[in-house]
Amino acid sequence: MTSSQENNHLFKQHYNAAHLVTSRYFSLAVLFVLIVFAVWDILSLGINHPVIPELLLIRFTFTLPAIILTFYLSFFPKKNISQDILVTTTCLVTTLSITALHWKFYEIGHPLNLDSIILCMVGIYFLPNIFSFQKIFVGGALIISYFIYLYATDHNLISYVHSGIYLGSINLAGLIHSLDFDKQRRANFDKTEFLKQLALTDQLTGAENRHKFDDHFVELLNQARKENKGIAIAITDIDFFKQYNDTYGHLSGDKCLIEVVHTLLGMKQHPLDRCIRFGGEEFILIKYDITLEESKKWGQHIIQSIYQLNIPHESSKIDSRVTTSAGLIHWNPNSSLNRTELMKRADEALYKAKNNGRNQVQFSHD
Repeated sequence: MTSSQENNHLFKQHYNAAHLVTSRYFSLAVLFVLIVFAVWDILSLGINHPVIPELLLIRFTFTLPAIILTFYLSFFPKKNISQDILVTTTCLVTTLSITALHWKFYEIGHPLNLDSIILCMVGIYFLPNIFSFQKIFVGGALIISYFIYLYATDHNLISYVHSGIYLGSINLAGLIHSLDFDKQRRANFDKTEFLKQLALTDQLTGAENRHKFDDHFVELLNQARKENKGIAIAITDIDFFKQYNDTYGHLSGDKCLIEVVHTLLGMKQHPLDRCIRFGGEEFILIKYDITLEESKKWGQHIIQSIYQLNIPHESSKIDSRVTTSAGLIHWNPNSSLNRTELMKRADEALYKAKNNGRNQVQFSHD
């Protein structure tokens, strides 16, 4: 999934989560309107009219299940259910049932005017919990179904012109309003996400910062336990980085950090892999869905990848190029170790790597 696709996915999730209550109220409102018009059918035709059962079936057979499903699923915010699709489906079956009712009333000699179609279409474009393209889809389906009704019932040309002007004008006005409304909502979301990322991202290197790690690490462990996935946690440190800054200057030091992080970020494969700048030249790497044996290879890969950057480091006591040391621990879903204990084990492994000569990874087993 590209960053653009991921951002669109996040926007849709945020959009649906923000409108759960709106979807609930929408379901109740549609149900109320259906009941009111059903009562109107009975009062206008008489309760003993033979077509009443058929009219009630047309109104409720498909619409009522859609209403109940939309209402019920609005109580599950953590399921990431596409409420916009549910609401769109409810709108679609409601509009098609209205067209079918026009057809039925025409057959029994009580033709309906355009008011209910117009009311339905205006209501759709005022809904805040579906996207503009979904509103256009429902509006277009309503126009097409109504024109099919006009054709099937041999209405004259004036009826086509009258309906086309009214329904076309409403759709055009609704389209303009909806597109602008969606554009504003997306802009607000993007601005909020940008500020959120700004607060959680290290501005020099582009890695995540310590705040994001502290906020999400326990949540990550819980998800891995739920999915029965292993995790590798590595603490890496650029060897003799103070001496590097003293020799080449802080601007070169910043450039070195950026190159190292760019390489570390390039190792991310799973969406839940993480690269965090924990402080100074120290980084925390998290590899999701990995076995113990794979963790060992991954740890070696970290050390080799930085070494192969060939960044000169004349003041290093172990090599003529920039090297790193790392402490790594593999966590399995059955582990009882918490965040603090995991970090302590990884940190102890890092110190062991430094004491053993640096430019290496040391492992701590869970």
